Amino acid sequence: RIFEILYPWRQVQLQGTFPQVGIGKRRSRMLKFDEQMQIDSVNGALALRPEIEKVIDEIQKNGFDGIYFIGIGGTWASSMQVEVYMRGRSSIPVFVENGAEFITTGNKRFTKDSVVIFSSVTGSTEEMVKAVEKARKVGAKVFGFVDKPDAPMVKQCDWCISYPMNEQLKFYMVANRLMYNNGEFPEYDQYNAEMEAHLAQALVEVEKAADEWAAGF
Repeated sequence: RIFEILYPWRQVQLQGTFPQVGIGKRRSRMLKFDEQMQIDSVNGALALRPEIEKVIDEIQKNGFDGIYFIGIGGTWASSMQVEVYMRGRSSIPVFVENGAEFITTGNKRFTKDSVVIFSSVTGSTEEMVKAVEKARKVGAKVFGFVDKPDAPMVKQCDWCISYPMNEQLKFYMVANRLMYNNGEFPEYDQYNAEMEAHLAQALVEVEKAADEWAAGF
């Protein structure tokens, strides 16, 4: 159920999914793979949910004319994923902007009542710094996920949560709370209970199964 919601374009099964071509008795050795560290990382991100809920609840209480996920490179890709995820499930106006395009062309729909959501590892990427500066000059509110709590961009945010990695998971938690508050996600509590009970271990098992399959090639 977790993967059906998070990854609707995939059919993830932990057993019987990967063909046995060329594997035989060979077992792979995953380099630099720390299983417990992976589990702790995902569980740590899931534990951010109360903080994320508090921010999203405030954003929706204040009102907005659009949610804009702005990114560059990998964070732009993550933004596109969450927009697609919400597009078929929600009537909330959600948009994606490439940071470089936003600072160059702008967006006539973007106003002082808009809300920017972004993620950054370093908090110093030039395009993102300028994009957020532009958004703030318009008067928009900014919710950032910045891995480094002392990064310059933290001060540009109205709300900021600092925790490393798990970018897509953070974005999906944002999306889910938005939809829940909008009356579009009645399974929210059950979904989160399942996520917090099983997701971290399930992702580790998928990673190990994929590596085992890849060892045959």
